[in-house]
Amino acid sequence: MMIENNYVKSDKKYELPCELVTFFDKTNTPNNKVTFGYAVFNPGARSPEEGLSCHEQDEYSFIIKGEAKIVIDGKVYSNKANSAGFIPAGEAHYSYNDSGEPCELIWVLVEK
Repeated sequence: MMIENNYVKSDKKYELPCELVTFFDKTNTPNNKVTFGYAVFNPGARSPEEGLSCHEQDEYSFIIKGEAKIVIDGKVYSNKANSAGFIPAGEAHYSYNDSGEPCELIWVLVEK
């Protein structure tokens, strides 16, 4: 299965603070252990908007364009274009973009 490239457009103007697109998950592939998607964090965006995110899957990400910060256990990690990140399953975290440019990334959740 292929996803048409019209889902991802670097020149598109996203309206929400954080836009998430899920490409593959258990609803459209036989593999129920992987969820794969794309996100845009506009300047000032935070995900989740309040509190922390925590999930049962390991999370992998790759920054395509821009930069974002991830906060895990009170420590801030800066990620810029062409960098990858890993958040272990069960690790509470949140992400935000405090730069003046959108941050585009791909993300993958993998069940253990």
